[in-house]
Amino acid sequence: MTIPLATYRLQLNKDFTFGHARTLVPYLADLGISHAYLSPILKAQPGSTHGYDTVNHRLINPELGTIEDFRALAKTLADAGMGIILDFVPNHMGVGGSQNWLWLDVLKHGPESQYADWFDIDWNPRRPDLAGKLMVPFLGTSYADALANGDLQLKVDDDGLAVWAYGTEKLPIRTQDQNAILNRYGSLTAATAALNGNKGEPTSWAALDSLIGDQHWRPIHFSTAHDEINYRRFFINSELAGIRIDRPEVFDHAHQVIFSLIDEGLVDGLRIDHVDGLLDPTGYLKTLKEKSPRTIYLAIEKILAPHEQLRADWPVDGTTGYEFGAQLTRVLTSAAGEEQVTKTYQDFVGAVPDPHEEAYHCKLRVMEHELAAELAGLARCLADLAWSAPATRDLSEHGLRKAMRETIAHLGVYRTYIDDQGINDRDRREISLALGRARQYKPHYLPALFNFIEHLLLGTLGTEYDPKLVAAAVGKFQQYTGPVMAKGLEDTALYRYNRLVSLNEVGAHPDRFSLDIAAFHDGNQRRLAGHPLCLLGTSTHDTKRGEDTRAMIGAIADRPDVWDSAVKQWRDMLGSDYIHPNDLYLFFQLLHGGWPIAGDTAPLAERLKGAMEKSLREARERSDWGVNNTEYEAMVASFIDNALGNADFMACFHELRTPLVQIGQRKALIQVALKLTSPGVPDIYRGAEDWEQSFVDPDNRRPVDFSALRRRLAGPNGPVDQKLVLTQKLLRFRQSHPELFTHTSYQPIDMGETTLAFLREAGNARLLVMADLSPGHDAGLSLPQNLAVQQWTDVITGSAYSLGERQSVLVLWQ
Repeated sequence: MTIPLATYRLQLNKDFTFGHARTLVPYLADLGISHAYLSPILKAQPGSTHGYDTVNHRLINPELGTIEDFRALAKTLADAGMGIILDFVPNHMGVGGSQNWLWLDVLKHGPESQYADWFDIDWNPRRPDLAGKLMVPFLGTSYADALANGDLQLKVDDDGLAVWAYGTEKLPIRTQDQNAILNRYGSLTAATAALNGNKGEPTSWAALDSLIGDQHWRPIHFSTAHDEINYRRFFINSELAGIRIDRPEVFDHAHQVIFSLIDEGLVDGLRIDHVDGLLDPTGYLKTLKEKSPRTIYLAIEKILAPHEQLRADWPVDGTTGYEFGAQLTRVLTSAAGEEQVTKTYQDFVGAVPDPHEEAYHCKLRVMEHELAAELAGLARCLADLAWSAPATRDLSEHGLRKAMRETIAHLGVYRTYIDDQGINDRDRREISLALGRARQYKPHYLPALFNFIEHLLLGTLGTEYDPKLVAAAVGKFQQYTGPVMAKGLEDTALYRYNRLVSLNEVGAHPDRFSLDIAAFHDGNQRRLAGHPLCLLGTSTHDTKRGEDTRAMIGAIADRPDVWDSAVKQWRDMLGSDYIHPNDLYLFFQLLHGGWPIAGDTAPLAERLKGAMEKSLREARERSDWGVNNTEYEAMVASFIDNALGNADFMACFHELRTPLVQIGQRKALIQVALKLTSPGVPDIYRGAEDWEQSFVDPDNRRPVDFSALRRRLAGPNGPVDQKLVLTQKLLRFRQSHPELFTHTSYQPIDMGETTLAFLREAGNARLLVMADLSPGHDAGLSLPQNLAVQQWTDVITGSAYSLGERQSVLVLWQ
C-alpha cells in the first residue's frame, strides 16, 4: 500500500471521464497531490452525475470510459508518482429504469428469483394483497390515472414482454403470463396491440390492469413509499434499494471488479460509502480487509456525533473527515461573538426554538412522514417478537411503535453496533440515555413498552425469545436510526435554525458555537494516536456550504456589531414583509458568504435561487419536497432577482460587509494552513484549492475550470490567488518532508487563549504552526520564547523567517 499524503477528489460523470481526469495529472502533480480520489466508477444509471446509483457491479461505467481507459489513467498517475483511491458503495444499488438486471430478475420472478434475498425485501407485508409482491413507487400520478393516460404500456424487447412506465421504468412480466399471452395471440407484437388500451378510454385498459394484478410487482405513486414500502431504501430515496452485502454471495459479486483492480495494482485504497447503512458494519469491514487481494488504504464515510469517537476495533485508517471539518470551523468561530450573534438572530426572526428541541421534533416529524413505512416495519418486527412470549404478549404494535419512535428521537448518535458479540459500553450508555429521556418526555406511556425495548437493545431478554427474531429486531433498529438522524437533523433541523449557518454542516450540531484551542489540540492528538491516516475534509460533494462560504459567514462572529447593523438596514431597504424573516436571514448569510472573492458574479442569482429553494424544501415549513409551495418559492426567487438588481441595496450591501470580507479571507487561509499541517491526510475537493464558495448540491458539483486554475497556478496574481498558492506550497512541503506528517509527534504549545500553536517533530526535522485566533485575526503573532532564538524557514515564503508585518498564520520549519 502506498500511504496517501494528500488526496484530490474528482467527480466523474459523462462530462468528466477517465480521459478528462488523465489530462489533469500534470496539474495534480504540480499541486502536490499523492492520490486521485475518484467517485464511484462501476456502471450506474444512465446520466448519473454522482455514481452512487450502481446498477451493475461487474462493469466499469461506460459513460466514464473502458477498463483500458481506467488503466491508462492509473498508469499516467503512477508515472507521476500518484495512486488511486476509489469510492465504493456496498449499501445499495440503483433501481428503477431498465439497467439493473438483478432487480429486473426479482421483478420477473418474485420471491422465487435467485436474487430475491440479495435485496432487503419483505415479501410478507401486513396487507394480504401484497403478499409475494414488490412495491415499485415510481409513478408520478395515481395508478388509475397512469393506466388511463397510457403511461403504462406493454412492450416487447429482446427480453420479451414487459410493462413500461413512462417509457423508462421496465417492469417484466412473469414467464407463465408471457407464455399464455403468446399462446393466445400468436405473437408478442399482436399481444401488445390487443392488451394496450386507448388513452382517454378507461374501460379499454381492463385487460392490462388484470395482467398487472397478476405480477410480482405493484406500481404505486412515489409518495406512497413514505407510508408503505416493502424494501429497504437509502434514506428516503426509493430509487436506491438496500442490498444484503452481509450475504457471502452478494459480497463476492459486488466486490469482484473492485478486487481485480486492487489485485492488478491499479487501486491503492477504498472509501466506503454509508457504512452505517449496513446490517453489520464491523463484520463487513473485517471481511473486506481479509478478502482484499492486497493491503489497501481504507477510509469510511462515517458521521460521528460531536462526543463520539471512531471505533478502535474497526480495521480502517479513518473516516472521510467530517468531524475534522466541524472542529476546524468552530475553532475559527469567535466565542466572544456568540451572545450578540444569538441576540441579533432572535431580534430578527422572533422566537427561536432551542436547537436540541428543534432536532428532536424534526426527527419525530420525519418518522411520522417520510420514514413512516420503515418505522411501521420496525414496529411489526418488535410486535412479532413481543407476541412470541407470554410475558410481553399484551404489548400492542401501536404502543411499541410510539415507544420506539420516542427512543430513536432522543438517540444522540447515528447508530449503535450491537452484534453477535453483544453490546459495548458506549452503545449501552447511548441507549440508556435515549431511553431515560424518552421515559422523561413520555411518562404516560406504558412503562412495559420502554422496558421491553431496553431489554431487547441491552441484550437482557429472556431465553424464551427466539434469537433470530431478536437479531432481526435489533438489526432493523440499527439500520433505521441513521436515516432518522440524517433526515431529521441534517436535512431538516439544520435548515431551520439559521443563527450562523456556517455551523450547520454534515456531522455538526449548530448549538455548538465555538471550540476552544485545547479541544482542537485534543482532537488532533486523538487522531494521531488512533487513526493517523484519517482523511481531513473541509469541502466534499456532501457539504452544505463550501469551506470558504463558511469562512466568510463565520466572520460574522468576529464583528457581530457590524452584522447586526447590516442585516437590519438591508431588511429595511428591501421591504421584505412577504418573505419569512428566517428565510430572509438565511438569504443574507448566503449572499454574504457566497459573493465571489474572485470570479464571475453573473451566475450568482440563479445559484442563490437554487440554494434557497432547496433550503425551503428541506426545512419543510413553508414548502416541502412532496408538496411544493410554488407560490412562496416564486416570491423568494423574485425577491432575489429584485435584491441583486437594486443598485442602492447592492451598494449598501458591499459597504456594510466590507469589514467582514478581510476577516473571512483570513479565516479561509488559516483554515488551509491548519488542515494541511494537522495530523491526518488532507482531502482537497475538486476546485477547493481555490476559493470554494459553493452552496448545497447540486451547486457544489458545478464544473470546475481546470484550465484557468492551471494558468493561475503557473502565474499567480497577488491576493486573488492567495489560497491557491498557499495550498500548493503546503502540499509540496508535505511531499518534500513526508516524515513530518506520517511518522511524527504533535506537541501543543500554550500561547494563551487567542493563539493556536503546535510543533510536529520527526528526527531532526521540526514544523512549527501558529494561528492568530483573536477576533478579526489581526492581533499578530510572536514566536514562543523558547523557540524564538532559533533559525526557522518560512514554508510559505521559502526564505529565512524574520519578524515582519503582522501575520495571521505562520508555518515554519527547520
